[in-house]
Amino acid sequence: MPVPQRTGATRNEVVRPLPDDVLGELDELEHEAASATAGLDPELEKAVGFTHFDTASSHDNLVTVLTTRSDLHLLASQSLVRVKSREDNRSYLGLVVRGPFAEPDAVSANSSIAVGVVVQGKKLTYTFDYHGRVEIEILGEESNGKLVPPGRRPRPKSPVFLLDDAESEHVLGMSGELCLGMVVGYEYMEARFHPMDKSVLPRHTGIIGTTGGGKSTTVATLIHRAQQAGIATIVFDVEGEYTHVDKPTDDPAMLEALNRRNQKPQGVKDLHIHHLFGRDSRNPRHKNLHPFALNFSSLSPHAISEILDMSDAQRERFHKAYDVTKLLLEDFEIFPRTAEERRQILELDELSTGYPRMTIQHLLDVVSTYIYSLSEEGKVETRSKSRNSSRRQTSLLEPAESAETDNPDPSLANTLTLYSEFRQNPSRVIGRVMAHASRNEISWKTLAGKLHHLRRLKLFDVGTAPGVDYGSMLTPGRVSVIDLSDTDSPQLNNLVIADILRGLQETQEARYQRANEQGQSVTPVLIIIEEAHEFLSASRIAQMPVLFEQVARIAKRGRKRWLGLAFVTQLPQHLPNEVLGLLNNFIIHKITDSTVTSRMQRTVGNIDESLWSRVSRLAPGQALVSFSSFTRPLMVAVDPAPVKRLLVE
Repeated sequence: MPVPQRTGATRNEVVRPLPDDVLGELDELEHEAASATAGLDPELEKAVGFTHFDTASSHDNLVTVLTTRSDLHLLASQSLVRVKSREDNRSYLGLVVRGPFAEPDAVSANSSIAVGVVVQGKKLTYTFDYHGRVEIEILGEESNGKLVPPGRRPRPKSPVFLLDDAESEHVLGMSGELCLGMVVGYEYMEARFHPMDKSVLPRHTGIIGTTGGGKSTTVATLIHRAQQAGIATIVFDVEGEYTHVDKPTDDPAMLEALNRRNQKPQGVKDLHIHHLFGRDSRNPRHKNLHPFALNFSSLSPHAISEILDMSDAQRERFHKAYDVTKLLLEDFEIFPRTAEERRQILELDELSTGYPRMTIQHLLDVVSTYIYSLSEEGKVETRSKSRNSSRRQTSLLEPAESAETDNPDPSLANTLTLYSEFRQNPSRVIGRVMAHASRNEISWKTLAGKLHHLRRLKLFDVGTAPGVDYGSMLTPGRVSVIDLSDTDSPQLNNLVIADILRGLQETQEARYQRANEQGQSVTPVLIIIEEAHEFLSASRIAQMPVLFEQVARIAKRGRKRWLGLAFVTQLPQHLPNEVLGLLNNFIIHKITDSTVTSRMQRTVGNIDESLWSRVSRLAPGQALVSFSSFTRPLMVAVDPAPVKRLLVE
């Protein structure tokens, strides 16, 4: 509006005040602006952003939020927010899963002028003002104090508010005495869970990642925290890496990381190391060393044939010899001896355990007798023996072997060498073998070779070595390391793991029943299996159905009996889907193979794409953690291990 001038005014004359009517209009505009500002909702001052309009590329359950430049730093990755959709009076909880990203206000980020301003940063001091953009995943809609599945989306321009730490911990389920580490994106929030929560440890865990990703540190930290929580922890250690966890760490990197977390190096208490009799431990001077041997009678014959990778022919002969050995144990009054033991036979499940008091030497004697009976010398002896037995038989109902028992052929003792109690009466042994005749001497010799190799390992029935004391392993707060570092045999390790797992499951089962009868709680147990891909390989699972069924039975029954399994592997692609299907909790470290990531993504299922895209770039110690007690999977910086670990070459 041109300023009115009086007639005769010169150029140098001072500008006169505005007319009263113009000043009145300006005062009225200023008053309206002040009134509008006074009418703003004070709650909006706490908003850190507002929901954007949807586009053709929008996804269900994902909402775009725009924020100012000054509030951009508040919406860090994994931050929890509350979205208040005022238009329809609904409230939602969400989590930042993508961003924050910075976008210019005036132009597109890909425009030439925006690119030029950034590239010429040395010459130009000017830059466009910008705002922030994040993608949030809607966790649910708030209804009467509960979080329910969302049936709608927040309306555009709905204010977004940050949750404080206390409410965030409650929403994410970060509560409990056992701390795994720090939640990425939060300055003070720790990833915690209750050690006595049945939805966590007894639900079974997979610790997965490439070499150097931090799996061993996670395992060592978990051992330390589980021991402090009073959990009985058993570790199958194929490298002897955890045989010194009773000592504090002396690794400089770990010490520095512990200092940043205001934690101190500290070893676990009550460490016991168990190793096979005749083999060394990586901690030979430890005060609690326990050499042990296994009982051949405790292993399922089906599991033995699978672990020894027998062919169909060898397996058929193995089970035939096993059945004959059972008959001979009864003939020689080794087992059963009492009425109670006879009832025990009726309840025997050979898919989970072996035949009581049977030794590998008993079985080898029977196999040797089969080989002898198929040899030329044996054929002559058995034909002569058969004719003599026929002449001695006085009744059609009288079994031929009764005459053999009463009148053993002395020539047999000179030609057939037995080493078990069966040597007292070789005629009885040869009679049982003849009654269950077989052919193919070569297959029997191959089977004998495998069994002799197993016996030479001195794994079973070593007279001076005690068995495994499962009861002591299940002591609250005890850490038991099964040191298998001196075996160099995956087959031997698998035999040990299978047998000890069975013994632990049976012992925990009995304790659980007693605790229920007495109205008490049972000690929780955590079993950690290192190099799980060697124990249960996908390439062999079709040939090892019985072994897998044993593990599956332990896993299923253990969920109710406070017995949890943790499988540790850097090769998850070698684990069968059946094993991965047993897992409910995952700690996933860095995975660089995209095919492995894709398979894990299909297996786990509840982890969104944005988190999977970060797995290949995780730093050592960082992990994608999906626990049953957590509201959703989270990125976690696992705490450094305060215990000493031995490096594996």
